[in-house]
Amino acid sequence: MAGPLNVPRSPQGHPLLVQAGSSEDGKEFAAQYAEAVFTAQPTLADGQTFYKDLTSRLAKYGRAEGDLLVLPGIAPVIGSTEAEAKALEQELTDLQVPEYGLAQLSGMLGTDLTGLPLDGPLPELPEERDINGNKSRFTLVAELARRDGLTLRELIARLGAGRGHRVFAGTPEQIADQLEEWFTRGAADGFNIMAPVLPTGLTDFVDQVVPILQRRGLFRTEYAGRTLRENHGLARPANRYAGATA
Repeated sequence: MAGPLNVPRSPQGHPLLVQAGSSEDGKEFAAQYAEAVFTAQPTLADGQTFYKDLTSRLAKYGRAEGDLLVLPGIAPVIGSTEAEAKALEQELTDLQVPEYGLAQLSGMLGTDLTGLPLDGPLPELPEERDINGNKSRFTLVAELARRDGLTLRELIARLGAGRGHRVFAGTPEQIADQLEEWFTRGAADGFNIMAPVLPTGLTDFVDQVVPILQRRGLFRTEYAGRTLRENHGLARPANRYAGATA
């Protein structure tokens, strides 16, 4: 069939373009094309560094900071008290299967860890440039283990809930405080909520944390529009064929 496609343009203009990953190539690609970035940043300082680095690349592609949203993942473990939240976090950790975690970790690090003692350290790892896969996750996990001196068992436990994303156990107020701090201190435009238990982890977040954020004026009380793009506060892209048609 020749000629233009004879269907109406999407209400969004085109689908919301989301990029995941934090490697150099990934950040450059995101700065040029993405409208939202899903990223793993375990600490506030890491999030601030990533945010500043990524948004500093936008100008050379003729883009403004508001054209791209940075959305770190967070795995909130919610309890009515901090002690209850910490106990739930430990309960979830105790349910992990070390053999499965070791296999997953081997894939993240590009290194066969089978048979190594769980209470020993990480072995020598390849350089990031030699990893054929998720380079940013490799670097995040390797640096986490080295920085905190984690054994394989401890590393598996640390990664179990969030797979390298920020895991925080606390009361709804404490979790809201964390999100507000990251938002107001230049580490995030929003968050990808990765509930460690479904569906209760997500419903607890919606019922207990979201109202606090709404009272603080940090979260909407109704949807802005009908599309994902509108509800992310992103502009509808111009029709690239409009000028030629005119």
